[in-house]
Amino acid sequence: MKRAALFDFDGTLCPGDSIVPYLRFCIREGAAPATQWLRAIHGYLRQRCRPGEIVRAKEETLSYIRDRDKADMDMLARRFLQKAVLPRLDRAVVSEMEKLRSMGVRIVILTASPDVYMNVLPELIPVDQVIATRCELNAEGRYTGRIGANCKGEQKVVRWRQADPAGEYEVFRAYGDSASDAPMLRLAREPVWVNPKRSALSELPDARILRTE
Repeated sequence: MKRAALFDFDGTLCPGDSIVPYLRFCIREGAAPATQWLRAIHGYLRQRCRPGEIVRAKEETLSYIRDRDKADMDMLARRFLQKAVLPRLDRAVVSEMEKLRSMGVRIVILTASPDVYMNVLPELIPVDQVIATRCELNAEGRYTGRIGANCKGEQKVVRWRQADPAGEYEVFRAYGDSASDAPMLRLAREPVWVNPKRSALSELPDARILRTE
């Protein structure tokens, strides 16, 4: 059976959050108005008060991508990742990815971050596939502003099974940092916590711990 390794992104491969740096980058590049911060703050407060509305919160934060051409947004995403994300990647986690890939293991990122910028990541680092929160495209290849189910918690399990419907892959290893990653880690023969939050450890106390800080 073929093998796959699943990696969370924010907090695991990339320290901290990536959507706020993305918004900041877009504003600096003139791809979003400065007033987009107000929408993002409103979305954040909505999420804090009503955790079930995380998708609507992301739609508010990213409302400026509506009607934008995917090819144009992909170019912006490449610049963002190269300038603001790649220098921040955890080198120890990247080293794990490289070793696994050299063993013939398929490297998959499973992330709640939106695919408006995550979808170009395989062009820049040794990743075979990215499964992210979907930003809807219309038939003309433009973003509609609508966002699909948040790829977090149990949704990561759902999305992985959709990506491997025939069960061709054994999940050899999975890496995450927070309790919400536990469902994904439970898929793996070898679950690994990366600089885990204390709340995560109680979910899978026997998982290997990789500390890189």
